[in-house]
Amino acid sequence: MHDPDDPRPPASDAGAAAAMPLRLLLRFADAAYERRFVKHYVAFYFRYAQASLVLGAVLIVGDYLVDHIAYGGVESNLLRLTVALPVLLAGLGYSLLPDARRHWQPAMSGFIITVAFSLFVTLTRIDDEGGAGLRSWVGVLNFTFLQFYCFVILGVQFRYALASGLVILAAFEYALWSHAGLTLPQAVYWSYHVITLFILAAGIGWWREYLLRKEYVARASLDDSRAAAEQRALRLAHYDEVTGLPNRRLFAELAVPVIERARRGGTGCTVLHVEIDRLAGIHHVYGRGAGDAALSDITQRIRLCIRSGDLAAAGTAGEEPGVVARLGDSAFSILLADLDSQERASLVAQRLLTAVAQPVVVDAQPLVLSASIGIALFPGDSPDLTGLMQCAAQAARTAAEAGGGQHMFFDAALNARARERVLLETELRQAIQTGQLCLHYQPKVNVRSGRIVGAEALVRWAHPQRGMIPPGHFIPLAEESGLIAPLTDWVLNAACDSLRRWADAGLPELPLSVNLPASSLADARLLDQLEALMQRYGLRPSSLTLELTETMLMRDIGAAIGVLERLRAQGYGLALDDFGTGYSSLNYLKRLPVNELKIDRAFVIDVARGGRDGALAAAVITLGRELGLQVVAEGVETEEQSEFLSGRGCVLQQGYLHSRPVPQGEFEALLRAGAV
Repeated sequence: MHDPDDPRPPASDAGAAAAMPLRLLLRFADAAYERRFVKHYVAFYFRYAQASLVLGAVLIVGDYLVDHIAYGGVESNLLRLTVALPVLLAGLGYSLLPDARRHWQPAMSGFIITVAFSLFVTLTRIDDEGGAGLRSWVGVLNFTFLQFYCFVILGVQFRYALASGLVILAAFEYALWSHAGLTLPQAVYWSYHVITLFILAAGIGWWREYLLRKEYVARASLDDSRAAAEQRALRLAHYDEVTGLPNRRLFAELAVPVIERARRGGTGCTVLHVEIDRLAGIHHVYGRGAGDAALSDITQRIRLCIRSGDLAAAGTAGEEPGVVARLGDSAFSILLADLDSQERASLVAQRLLTAVAQPVVVDAQPLVLSASIGIALFPGDSPDLTGLMQCAAQAARTAAEAGGGQHMFFDAALNARARERVLLETELRQAIQTGQLCLHYQPKVNVRSGRIVGAEALVRWAHPQRGMIPPGHFIPLAEESGLIAPLTDWVLNAACDSLRRWADAGLPELPLSVNLPASSLADARLLDQLEALMQRYGLRPSSLTLELTETMLMRDIGAAIGVLERLRAQGYGLALDDFGTGYSSLNYLKRLPVNELKIDRAFVIDVARGGRDGALAAAVITLGRELGLQVVAEGVETEEQSEFLSGRGCVLQQGYLHSRPVPQGEFEALLRAGAV
C-alpha cells in the first residue's frame, strides 16, 4: 500500500518515463513518484538482500576454514575473517532495525564500499605474505563477485550501485597498477577482465531494474486507478457534488467532536439552519443547471461569512471557525464553535441574510433571493447534535412561514407547537384511513320560498380524544403535508355516497357542493376520477357542484380555464367561492366557465349598515346577474343581512340564520320537511 500523503502523478506520466530507460542513470520520474517506486523496490528485494548478507557471511567463514585447513593459520586468512565478517554481520544487523528500509539505499552503498576496502586490505596482506592476492585470479574473482554483489545480489538501485561500483573499480585499478607490481601486459590483461565483468554486472543490474520498473508502472497505474475510484466514492459518500460542502453524514462526523469539546470545556456552540427561499423556482423556470450555478454562488458567500475574523476558532490556530454542510436542495446547516450568545449568533445570521440577498445572475438576469434562518444554542436548546439540528430546522420553518428573509431562535413554545403539528399530522393520516371523518351539510336556501335548493358538504373530524375538530384546524395542515389529495378523495366519495343514499330514500334531488383544493385542478386524474364516481354511484354530473376559490384559479389561469371548460362540458356545476377576496380581474371572471358566484362572508357582515360593504355586495350581485350567474351569499347570520341581500336580488343564501352545518341524519330530516 502506498503512502497516501504522496501525490500521485497520472499513469500517463509513468508510462512516458518507462519508455525512456536511459533515465534510470539519473532519475526515473518526479521526486514523489520516485519515492513510491523506491518503497516498492526495497520491499521487493529486501528479503533477498538479507539472504545475500547471510550467504556472504557463510562464504567468508567457509573460505577461512578451507584456507586454514590447507595452509594453516596464516595471518592474512585470519584478517579476512576478522575484517570482512564483522562488516557483513553489521549490514545484517542494520537490516533488522525498524527504519532500515527507509535508508536502505545509501546504507547498502556504504556497506558495499566498506566490504570492498576490507577485501582490498586482505588481498594486499596476502600479497605481502608472498601469497597470490591481487596478482591472481583469486583477487580478480573476489572483486568480480563484489561487483555482482553490488549490482545484482543486494538489490540496490542501479544509480546507487553504479556509484559504488565505480568506486570499487577505481580502487581495484589503483591497487592493480600501483601495488601489485605487475608488468604492463599483465596489468592490462587483468584490467581488461575486470572492466569487462564490471560492464556485464552493470548491464545485468540495469536490465533488472528496468524490468522491475516496467512491472511497477502497470502496478502503479492500477493502484492509482483504484485509489482514484476510492477517493471518488469517498467524496460522493461524504460531500455534496454541486457545492463541494460536507453532506449530512460528514457534518455529523465533524460536528460531534466540536460539541464534545464544548461540553468538556463548559463552553457553548451554535447550529444555524439556513433555508434558501424560492430557490426551487429557479430550478423550475431556468433549469437545474442554472439553479446549481446560483446555489454554488450562494455557497461561496456563506463560506466567506463563516470565515470572518470576528468569530472564535473551533480549535487550534488555522482551523476554520465552523462547519458548513448542505443538507438538501436548498438547506444548509452551520455549526459555529465558541458561539454561545444570542447577540453574536444574530450578528452571524444577519451577515448571512445580507450575503444571500445579494443578486445572483441567472441566464443574464439578476435575481434576488432571501433566506430563512433558524438558530439553536448548545447546551440550552439541546444536549446533542441531532436535537440541535431539529431545533434549528423548526425555527427556520417558522421564519419561512412568517415571510422569510429573517432569522429566528428556537424556543420551547415553538417546539411544543411543532410537536403538536407533527402529532396532528400523524393522527390525520390515521383518521383518513380509519373512518374518523364525516360530512356535515349546510343548506342553501331560497329566502323567498323558504325551501332548500342545494347544500354544501363540509368535512369534520370526529377525533376520539379531542372531539369534533373543525376544518380550519386541519385543512391547512393537510395541504402542507400532502394529505390534501387523499382527504379530497374521501370527501368526493362520501358526497357521492350521500347523493346516492338520498336518491334511494326518495328524498328531493338537489345539487351538493364540494370544495376542491388547488392541487386537484393540476391533477390529471380529476376528470377520470369524477367519471368513475358518477358510474359507481349512478349519478348525473349535474348533481355535483365543485367550488373553487379565485386565488386558487389565478395560480395558472390558462390551465384552470381549460380544466373547468371540460368539467362544464360534462355537466358538473362550477362555483367561484370567496369572490372578492382574491386578486382576479373582471376579464378573467368573464372567461371562467362557472355558473355560480358566492359572495364571501367578509362582505356580508356589515351589509345592513350600508356604506362600502353594502355597495360592494350590491355590485357583486348585479355583476353576477348580468353575467348570467347564480349568486349565493355566504355567512348570513341576521335578518337584517338577509333582507338587505334579498332586496338587492340575492335570494340564495347560506348561513347560520337559516341553518348551521348539520350531520347527515339532521340534514335528511330537513330534506324531508322541504324547508329550514
